[in-house]
Amino acid sequence: SSHVLSGEHHPPDRCPLPPRVGVQLASSIAAGRASAAAQGHGMADRGRVGSLVVGCRSAANKEWRRAHEGHQSRVKSVRSATDMAAPTTVGLTHLRTNLKRERLLEDRYMEIDRENQVLLKKMSEAMKKPNPYTTMEPAKKPPGASRSGRKMELIRITQENQRMLKAIANTKPVYDTKKWEDSYRKSEVLLKNCCNYPVITRLPRVASSPSVLMSIESDPVDGGGSSPSASPAATRGAADDRNFVLKEGMRIGDQYYLLEFSTDGRSLNISAYNSETQTTLELVVKEKKHRQLYRELNGDYSLIAARLHVDGDRLTLE
Repeated sequence: SSHVLSGEHHPPDRCPLPPRVGVQLASSIAAGRASAAAQGHGMADRGRVGSLVVGCRSAANKEWRRAHEGHQSRVKSVRSATDMAAPTTVGLTHLRTNLKRERLLEDRYMEIDRENQVLLKKMSEAMKKPNPYTTMEPAKKPPGASRSGRKMELIRITQENQRMLKAIANTKPVYDTKKWEDSYRKSEVLLKNCCNYPVITRLPRVASSPSVLMSIESDPVDGGGSSPSASPAATRGAADDRNFVLKEGMRIGDQYYLLEFSTDGRSLNISAYNSETQTTLELVVKEKKHRQLYRELNGDYSLIAARLHVDGDRLTLE
């Protein structure tokens, strides 16, 4: 129609142009659009392939409604690519109901009912029978002992006890304590005769073991007490002849020392080792002082160790 070929939108109240004028106007409009597109001014019409050019607004509305109705009809008739409908197997009842399982359950329930009936029957029969434990006659108890019988039994027990006491009293012991005492006295006398120095025995358990001084050589003895400045190298030659009389750990002052007492029968060598400082302190007690301490403390070297003191880097004895 002339409205479509004109290429312009006219208001509904205006009359359209004659056909010849409309064709000329449409051709001029198309040429102008082509030149504008060639110059780069037709960006708004890019991609509008197959668009209709109408002559008035009513024709444009009609064309839009026709296109919209066609779109709606196509949307209604469209089909989805994925089938979302329920499967046909849903209506099959033999797939929803497991008849085999129901049959097995029914058989099991029937078996349980049958066993319960049998058990109930046995219980009812047991309840009808009399209880053998309640109807049993009471056990016969032994006849009670009379007063004379109890008296005779008591006499018998007393006589047996007296016989055992007499046998124990008349039995001679295998070991004679008197002979033990006599033997001990004789041994003590022999020990005193054999020793050059007094022997100290029967010390308390808290004290160290007693030590007997060795015999004195014929060398002259110097007077004096302890000598803390004596060199330990002077006594190394007689190290094999010395006996250790005390080995124990003791705290002297604020430090802990390992003490070793050794003697050759005359002098007393005392060695104190400190594991923290890795140092060793030594003290040589001469024979006179050694014998004096030995007699005062009854040969207990642990009491001698209690008198040790550390003065700087020297070991002293009270």
